[in-house]
Amino acid sequence: MSSSNMSNKLDLTPATCPVCSNSVSAGFSVEGVGTFHQCGKCGFIFVPETKSEDANLYDETFGSTNIHPTYRKTANGYMIKNEEKLKALLKRFQPWHKTGRILDIGCSAAFFMHLAQKNGWQADGVEIAPWAAEFSNKELGVRVFCGMLEQAAFPDNTFDVAFSSHVLEHISDPKSLLLEMKRVLRPGGLHVSVVPTQFASPSWRLQKRFIGDPPPKHVSFFDKSSFTRLVEDVGMEVVSVEYNVELTRLYELTLDREAMKKRWQDKLAVAQQASPARPQRLPGWAKAFAKSGVNFVGNALGAGDELLCLAVKK
Repeated sequence: MSSSNMSNKLDLTPATCPVCSNSVSAGFSVEGVGTFHQCGKCGFIFVPETKSEDANLYDETFGSTNIHPTYRKTANGYMIKNEEKLKALLKRFQPWHKTGRILDIGCSAAFFMHLAQKNGWQADGVEIAPWAAEFSNKELGVRVFCGMLEQAAFPDNTFDVAFSSHVLEHISDPKSLLLEMKRVLRPGGLHVSVVPTQFASPSWRLQKRFIGDPPPKHVSFFDKSSFTRLVEDVGMEVVSVEYNVELTRLYELTLDREAMKKRWQDKLAVAQQASPARPQRLPGWAKAFAKSGVNFVGNALGAGDELLCLAVKK
């Protein structure tokens, strides 16, 4: 989704910031998207009192039509996506491999955990969408609990790695989820989160374009500062926190609003038709070189489309 109109600042009903507990009444609205509170103390942007953890928002229609980072729909069913990128991420986890147990919170169709199993990990997942949990258990052979993390009731100090990708932005109380992720990690274990950063993205910073799911699906909006603070406040030590800039988003900055709308409609049509993946326009080495350059600049300027954070349980 894309929107390019932002209103003036608003005075809103006071709400408590989920990151720093400050009372927040200032905010802004984005036409066609929603109204957002913004904390004047830590900068966190959020939508209070929103029921976002609803399995009905993430039924199989969402799974088959959403553009997901780890799988895609084909005529033969769901298939893994970005496999080499996921293997590289698993290699970063290897120094923490002791018990061999890894947990993916909000795993959807658990292709990442299926890949982890192939690479010597004992994998578990947690997922609120019944279709995805059932698919993961039956088709992928990954043990996935259907429900919220606290409902899974894992013992303390169980996992070497607790991973979540594009999950915390769906949670109205991200601190509680991080505390539960920390609880199930062993001492010295690794917490890994990937979160979108819509209001720190080049699309927003340069053209005030909101890209991604609006409320009620997304209700927590991070940048490097607010996410680092949140992780440290729950008692974990940050190892690294990096912005990722998507090359396709930079290209989209050259498009006007109508062209952007058509581009997203075409993407959704491809997903709904379960079409084969489109070939890359750039050779792999050229894309890697370009990614390295734009990510260096993005992190230097404090801008990116998503954030990857690694932190250790003290």
